[in-house]
Amino acid sequence: MEFTNEEQDKIANLITKGEKFQVIAKKIGGGCSWQDIQAFCWQSGNMSWQGSKKMISSRLKKLATAGTRAEREQLAAAIRERVDYLYYCARGMKEKIDAFEKVAAKFIKLT
Repeated sequence: MEFTNEEQDKIANLITKGEKFQVIAKKIGGGCSWQDIQAFCWQSGNMSWQGSKKMISSRLKKLATAGTRAEREQLAAAIRERVDYLYYCARGMKEKIDAFEKVAAKFIKLT
């Protein structure tokens, strides 16, 4: 399925917020399935938080049985990339929550 630029931005935004593929598909609508969202994310390099967690777990399991140093370094790099992704997503959400709490606190003081 082809997505418009607006839909692509919306999908990327929802993925970084931790939404599941099925929820995103419902929000996009137009006969979009969770498989369409998953395919787009794999093609664009975006990954859900749940997918990142599964990937990290998988790489950690493989790390114990990796035979060569090069294999271990490759697995470590993949793990580092996913951990960094989750960190920046969480940091972005924290900044949004802080901003929301600041506005809410001002609103509460006014009432």
